[in-house]
Amino acid sequence: MKTTFTAAAIAALLAAGHATAQAYTSDGTARGQSQTEVIEVGADHQFMNVRATYNRFEMEDSTNPMNKLSGPCFGVLEVRGGAVEGNGVCVLDGLEGDRVTLGWNARRRDPQGNIHGYWHISSGSGLWLQASGGGTFMSSVNPANGTATNTLRGAVTLR
Repeated sequence: MKTTFTAAAIAALLAAGHATAQAYTSDGTARGQSQTEVIEVGADHQFMNVRATYNRFEMEDSTNPMNKLSGPCFGVLEVRGGAVEGNGVCVLDGLEGDRVTLGWNARRRDPQGNIHGYWHISSGSGLWLQASGGGTFMSSVNPANGTATNTLRGAVTLR
C-alpha cells in the first residue's frame, strides 16, 4: 500500500507535533537566604563560594511552571579588580514533584554590588524533561541578614 501526503497533510502533521510545546515568559523574582564564603587571594582579588536557598520563585505569569519553584543555587565567583566572572547551578523542585536544573553564568557587578548574568535550563525530570530556555538575572544579597533576591527575565518552553 502506497501512502501519499499532500503539502497540507504534512503541515498538519508538523503542527500537531509542535502543539505540545508550551512557551512561557519567565520574568519574576526568587527570594531566599544566601551564604557566602570569601577566599582572599591578594589585593583586590578574591573567590566567593556562594550558596542561596530560594524558598519560592514568584513569576509575573502565575501559570508559568517556574512559579513556586524552590531549592538551592550554588557556584563560585572570581572577583578581580572589580570584574566578576563565575558560574554555578540551581537544583529546583516544583510543587508537582518534578525537578529542573538551571545553569548560571555571572558576568558583571554593578555599583550597588548586584551580580548580573545569564541563566539557562540544563536538565530536568517529569515536566522539565525536554524543557529549554533561559535569560538574564540580577542577584542581590543584603549583607546585614543574608536575604537573597534574584530577578529573572527570559523564557522557557516545555515539550
